[in-house]
Amino acid sequence: MSLDWPSVLDRYRGGRSVRPLVGSSTLRVEVADDALVVTQRLWRAEVTRSELQVALDLLGDRGARVGAVRFSEELRRHYSGGPQVQPTCSRTPNLSAVVLVDLGHLTV
Repeated sequence: MSLDWPSVLDRYRGGRSVRPLVGSSTLRVEVADDALVVTQRLWRAEVTRSELQVALDLLGDRGARVGAVRFSEELRRHYSGGPQVQPTCSRTPNLSAVVLVDLGHLTV
């Protein structure tokens, strides 16, 4: 499945509040160049277009059968041992799952 980037940009242009995978804090998602910037009261992180596409590719057509938290852990394992190893702590798996939930590709 291909990420509809123009639709993603339209959805988050001007900012949008979204819920995290767990907890009650609010996240804000905004567009920045070729990425989405996700902010919370204490931090700021980016999820790139290509990272979202990797997440969508890994998810495939399983969205309705895979919970968001479980999928974020699967994505974390992918990054820790797959072709795009990220040896540092990263918010990419969780934030990718948060965005995919908001886009309707995953359930909480």
